[in-house]
Amino acid sequence: MGMAASQARWIALAARKSNVEYEGQQINQARTALSNQSSELWNSLYQMDVPTAPSTSDFTTTQYNFDIGDSKQTISTVQDADYTDADGIHYNSYVTYYTKISEYTGIRNTQSNPQVQYVLNTENPYYMVGTKKLSCLSSVPTDSSEENSKMWDTYDAALSQIAEDWPDSQLAKDWLNYKETNDASILDNIWFWTDNSNELNFVSENSTTNDSLEACRQDSTLALHSYYADYQSTNKEVSKFAIIDYDASGRATNIQLEGSSITYPLSATSITDDNAYQDAMNQYNYEQQVYEKRVQDINAKTEQIQTEDRTLELRLKALDTEQNALQTEMDAVHKIISKNIEGTFKTFES
Repeated sequence: MGMAASQARWIALAARKSNVEYEGQQINQARTALSNQSSELWNSLYQMDVPTAPSTSDFTTTQYNFDIGDSKQTISTVQDADYTDADGIHYNSYVTYYTKISEYTGIRNTQSNPQVQYVLNTENPYYMVGTKKLSCLSSVPTDSSEENSKMWDTYDAALSQIAEDWPDSQLAKDWLNYKETNDASILDNIWFWTDNSNELNFVSENSTTNDSLEACRQDSTLALHSYYADYQSTNKEVSKFAIIDYDASGRATNIQLEGSSITYPLSATSITDDNAYQDAMNQYNYEQQVYEKRVQDINAKTEQIQTEDRTLELRLKALDTEQNALQTEMDAVHKIISKNIEGTFKTFES
């Protein structure tokens, strides 16, 4: 190989080697970028909060009860207190509890098919509701005899309670008007009967609404509203200061209510809010699905990065092999060039 050809070959090999080294540098930079992406993905994975399944204990509370006679009282809240009453009794708690009480209440009946009739062929015409004969309140004796006085007191108590609980009814308006004016003619509009449950029902003969005796008599498709008063059991919320005793474990054992010297033993019951627990479990299942989806996405992106990195790694190994081959060939060409130079100088020396 001539001197010029050898030099040209060496220059070509040097250029190719430089290109291989540059491509290798580019691959290393790309692998570094992939490594940074992979690191960011793993960091985001480590920073994710793993969903925790709810525990029933988180939704379970201790409910205290105590008995007053045959009635069970259920405590809903207990607050710390520091109160001393006029008798010098110190109370350490303020409790709210529910108690069942019986209250005299006005009640409305709705009869969708009252079958109202007005019977005329008698000396004193009257209404019929189904099979029940009605009496007009104006026909009730109001003299001072003991029997009539008790009867009238019964009607008064019932109608007054109905008026309090159903103030917009015609019955309430008529009765209150009578109580204010003592006009007996107003009672002509109030009729009554005793139903099968022994309840004393009152009803208006005429009204501005379509639920009176006359309205239902003229139109059998209308509903009749009648009213009675009776004792009804309801749960009432009561709040009082109290003295509560606790055992060594911190569980309440006894309670003494404000204004009473009686101490009642407390029974404890664990109450679990199943609806709240199920809501929390549903939220956990949703968060778990979101978490698993994000983990799958991160794993998929990481696998893609690893595939790209393996491809670059193979290309880098191929470049390394090529660079070694180029270096070997360059060394060989360099030896040839050296021999050519040495031979040339020896020719001139001889």
